[in-house]
Amino acid sequence: MAAPVATPAARHAARRFGAESAPHLRFLSIILLVIGLLPWSRAAAEPAAITARALGMGNAYTAAAEGFHALYWNPAGLAVPANEISVGLGGLGWARLRDVLERFEAGAPQTHEATIETFAGIRIGQVALGAAFQAETQPGGPQPANVRGLDWWAIGGGQAVEPPVGWRRLAVGLTLRRLTEREYVTVSQTLVEGRQGEVLDLGVLAEPTPELRIGAVLRRVWSSLERPEELDPAESRIGLAYHPEGWPVALRADLSTEGTLSYGGEWAANKQGSVVLRAGQQLDPGRTIMTTVGAGFHVGAVQIDLAAGLTQLDLASARVRAELSIRF
Repeated sequence: MAAPVATPAARHAARRFGAESAPHLRFLSIILLVIGLLPWSRAAAEPAAITARALGMGNAYTAAAEGFHALYWNPAGLAVPANEISVGLGGLGWARLRDVLERFEAGAPQTHEATIETFAGIRIGQVALGAAFQAETQPGGPQPANVRGLDWWAIGGGQAVEPPVGWRRLAVGLTLRRLTEREYVTVSQTLVEGRQGEVLDLGVLAEPTPELRIGAVLRRVWSSLERPEELDPAESRIGLAYHPEGWPVALRADLSTEGTLSYGGEWAANKQGSVVLRAGQQLDPGRTIMTTVGAGFHVGAVQIDLAAGLTQLDLASARVRAELSIRF
């Protein structure tokens, strides 16, 4: 897939996929129709930022997902072959982490929400394999709060298919995730394994024009769980990635089936494109507005991405991500 910030070289490479297509307005009208058909609800949206690249743009990443992270965000992004190793770490409330750990060791109730998240994965060609783990505190009760964990491993792949006449690209992808819920009981100091099962995600990616990409991911099209949404709150999404030639900013937007709106952009801070800056917002219906910033640094085959998101003017509650990717 072309890099998020299109350089002249990237645009030249993209021309291999086809000729110019119809005017943008026709495709934008199709997307507006699809958005209108999405099932809306007022349920609270769970943050699903497995990667700093997504978080930096307010989690508007469905149409721009590339590399190993397409395994989660949109497996159709795996259709363009690449080799990559990725690792990352993040969480919520890192400034309070010391207090959280001290209360945990003392068996005392937690007073703040906090999470720690990590992932690692490898991508070879059009197939990716990875694993992720999240641990979160459960504050609010009179008894010492337990720590809930959710881990998953996943395998996925993408495949290009014949696009409609005039379109540049069309691809589909599938990701199979194995989910396991765990809980560390503070009082007895035991690790209890809870629900577990598999879910299958379906992704679609289209490039009607050189400037426009459309992506969609359908969560849990199949599952071995009776109520998979209780263990996997990730939302189905449709997204746009728009970067007109000559514009310094590439625009991103996502809309989820829970009504979560994400939007943002990224732009190269230098002519070489080795430094990319990002900003965005995520609006959860009836809940919060998260404002995000991020940056990416590219040195040869190495890429480092950093991002942070705030829902209030309190650095102690910031959501942060850091990741390292090596392409070979």
